[in-house]
Amino acid sequence: MQKSTLFEIIADFDRKEYKYIRNWLQSPVHNKRRDVRDLFDWMVKWQGTAPTKEEIYQLLYPKTEYDDARMRQVMFFLQKEIESYLIHQAVSEDELFSLRTLAHVYQKKKLAKPFVKTLSKAKRQLEKYPYRNRHHLSMEHLLLQEEYNFVSARGRFQELNLQSLSDTLERNFLAEKLRHACMMSAHVRVFKKDYDFGLLEASLEYVEKRKWLNHPAISLYYYSYRALTETDRHWFDLLLQDMKKWKSVLPHDEEHEILLLAINFCIGKINEGDKSYYQQVLPLYRQGVEEGVLLMNGQISRYTFINIVSAALHEKDYDWAEVLISQYGHLLEERFRESTVNLSLISLFYARKKYRKAMELINETVFDDILMGLFAKSFLAKIYYELGEDVALESFIDSFLTYLRRKEVMAYHRKIYKTFALTLKKIQRLNWEDKQEQAKLRQQIIDLDKVAERDWLLKQLS
Repeated sequence: MQKSTLFEIIADFDRKEYKYIRNWLQSPVHNKRRDVRDLFDWMVKWQGTAPTKEEIYQLLYPKTEYDDARMRQVMFFLQKEIESYLIHQAVSEDELFSLRTLAHVYQKKKLAKPFVKTLSKAKRQLEKYPYRNRHHLSMEHLLLQEEYNFVSARGRFQELNLQSLSDTLERNFLAEKLRHACMMSAHVRVFKKDYDFGLLEASLEYVEKRKWLNHPAISLYYYSYRALTETDRHWFDLLLQDMKKWKSVLPHDEEHEILLLAINFCIGKINEGDKSYYQQVLPLYRQGVEEGVLLMNGQISRYTFINIVSAALHEKDYDWAEVLISQYGHLLEERFRESTVNLSLISLFYARKKYRKAMELINETVFDDILMGLFAKSFLAKIYYELGEDVALESFIDSFLTYLRRKEVMAYHRKIYKTFALTLKKIQRLNWEDKQEQAKLRQQIIDLDKVAERDWLLKQLS
């Protein structure tokens, strides 16, 4: 039962939603079956346990032999009604969409007076809509489409809004096209996947030709795409200007998306070796945390949190890193909170050269996430080296290499950490009297395709 889709859906609701759904199921307009209502009540009551279908069945239909077909039927009807409720809620919460839907119904029924009244109300609502995002463009076009359908159906001598209809269609398409181009470009940078971008080049030229960069839903994604795909820093600067200019007209999810695109641009530059972009990305991270833009569903990703700490430490902003860990650590998902906070503290202790405190915390923490565990182990290796504990480091490197062989580590991460360990062993055994050998090893590190902690390794040879 616990593996069923129905169980998963119900488990996601809170108490307020339980109440609303129960009221929905009690209405004969939506549901006339008592066993459907009873099934919902029992499944809510049994949250946190793992009842079988047979156990639930006996509660619904006492003293009857289990009938799987009957059980599956009542589960089907309950899920169907819950999904009807979710659709109703989604439509009700979007007043613009609700009005457009109602106008569409009146238009199809050829009810002129209520159609005109509803369309006028929808247009007023669109003018008051607080955001100028893709949803605004989409609703602007759809309302004009309903108006066109209504007017054209009343006679060929009516004046039609074809130019406005065409313009809104193009703006809506361009906003969506540019957004998808940004998503694809960001994905290409990570996974080296080939995509067919279709009409993108023509779309970029058309945006410039029609001077439609005065609309945030177009300009923000236009500048994001240019920044992600071209070398000229000019595009990133324009993106930053636009982010400030249009900040108040974007909903949280789109502001989050644009901020991540800007951050990903900076990370790409950093990964290419331009460390000056830490100065650009840290304020973006800080803004995202302090204003809540980086939060999704009230939480912050553990990887984003660690990246923010790393950026702060690179810029030697230790005080803000400490504030981040102490004041925003509670925003991490509970199951990852302790290990993520501890790894962040390990990074901070290491940066402040509090090596013994860092070592203690590494040994105390159980890292369920393999990548976070590898990151912590790299700190331990660096600390042994910094403290000059050669015997401990030699032993650790050997055990680390064994760990990498035995654990199910992704090939990429196995390679970069194995290379790090072997390179550190070479540094440890280096003849420091031989400057030629030292220079040769330095060049080898520079030439390595992929390696963890490259900058730190090079620093040891300075």
